[in-house]
Amino acid sequence: MQTRSLQTLTRISRIGSFAKVAEEMNTTLSTVSMQMKGLEDLLGVVLFDRTFRPPKLTPLGRLVAQRAESVVSAETELLNICNTDDGLAGTYRIGFIATASVRLLPGFLSRAASLAPEAEFEIETALSEVLEARVLSGQLDAAVVTASDRLQKGLRYDVLREEKLVYAIPSALAAVPVSKLAENLPFLQFNPNSGIGKLIESHMRDLAGHNQGETIILDSVEAIMECANVGLGFTLLSEPDIQRYAKDNVKIVMPDDSELNRKLVLASTQ
Repeated sequence: MQTRSLQTLTRISRIGSFAKVAEEMNTTLSTVSMQMKGLEDLLGVVLFDRTFRPPKLTPLGRLVAQRAESVVSAETELLNICNTDDGLAGTYRIGFIATASVRLLPGFLSRAASLAPEAEFEIETALSEVLEARVLSGQLDAAVVTASDRLQKGLRYDVLREEKLVYAIPSALAAVPVSKLAENLPFLQFNPNSGIGKLIESHMRDLAGHNQGETIILDSVEAIMECANVGLGFTLLSEPDIQRYAKDNVKIVMPDDSELNRKLVLASTQ
């Protein structure tokens, strides 16, 4: 069995369109269709329901596509191992959490272009738990995520950096204790389903107890800081993010807990 047809199948599974896959692979629609028909004949099964336009994967087709991902990934790793050059070569799929990508990704790509010119990197962003699952399943080679107290079995975690969590508070209210501030000013909470969001939510819950006031949940660091900059609330985020977006009318306040930080780690298979 040639892996090229499996590569095409995995692309169709991800993209959902024969035509778009053909365009991405710089080939024709008929070539893609013939590859899939040949694969079905070889396996002796029906992978696509062709009563739909475009054709949809059957339940068995989806299962075969999932298994094919590991075959394609294994082939890529084998080619990388057999490369005659000691440097990195081939394609690597790397995930980044959104709150780290804006700061870490440019430097990563710049250094990669200099140190590994023969390598190509496919980048995607998502929540920590999603990225960890994709590393475990072989869909990603590694991912930069926020460390949590629930380590995934089968993953290795290497600490890249630690970042302090600090408050951004309107300057006029900077002297008010945070536990009291939360009773009168909305707290701008970053997505509590994210790795850093869970750390922040847990800390604020312990700090405010039953007196926690209004909470506004947003999934954009920039949006949170713009709200804080105009006095619509206060927030707790990593210090580099607050330093990046804070304006003069916002005061940066350190928490009483000097150990309050988040660790950015590289998750990879062991």
